[in-house]
Amino acid sequence: MAKGRKLNQEEQSLWNYFTNGIKSSNREKYSIEKEVKVPFVERPYHKEKLFLNEQRSKQLSVNDAFIQHYKIFKQKQIQHSHVSQNQFITIGTKQSGLDTSTWKKFHKGQMSPEKILDLHGYTAQRAFFILEEFLLRSQRSNIRCVEVITGIGTGYKEGGILKRELPYWLNRPNIQVLILATTYPAQWNGGAVRILLKRNRFK
Repeated sequence: MAKGRKLNQEEQSLWNYFTNGIKSSNREKYSIEKEVKVPFVERPYHKEKLFLNEQRSKQLSVNDAFIQHYKIFKQKQIQHSHVSQNQFITIGTKQSGLDTSTWKKFHKGQMSPEKILDLHGYTAQRAFFILEEFLLRSQRSNIRCVEVITGIGTGYKEGGILKRELPYWLNRPNIQVLILATTYPAQWNGGAVRILLKRNRFK
């Protein structure tokens, strides 16, 4: 195009169409950028995120309440126990607080277990927590006689780890307060222990 030459009508129309297209593209780009830069609170998923956080907070509150209730239950069990915490429970030996006739009936196997827990196949840590929950639930349901099977085990003269650890687990304060007496259902086989639980006086 020669310098200084005026555009004819057709050329001027094409030029206006071209320049208007550029301006329109710039306006659309600017509008898109403005739409993307919205405040965080207006993002579509924000309300959903707040809802999920609220639900999670409620669940945590329920869990905290259960844990607190469980702690209070344990404290009450200990406070209302008439058995000294220093008294070690020996399996097969009559404990103080149990009348002789009940002990003889229990020790001779004349009281059948209402529930049986078999700990075969569990690690020591897992077995302890299962035992604790089993005894707590049983005593809370007023079940009096239960049996715990550990098996004899191998590798040691005293038996496997579950058999060796069970007497110590039964003497932990939160478990000891539940127990009235313990014995072996078969005197020649220490792979199972029968437990007489106290009555639940909080029910």
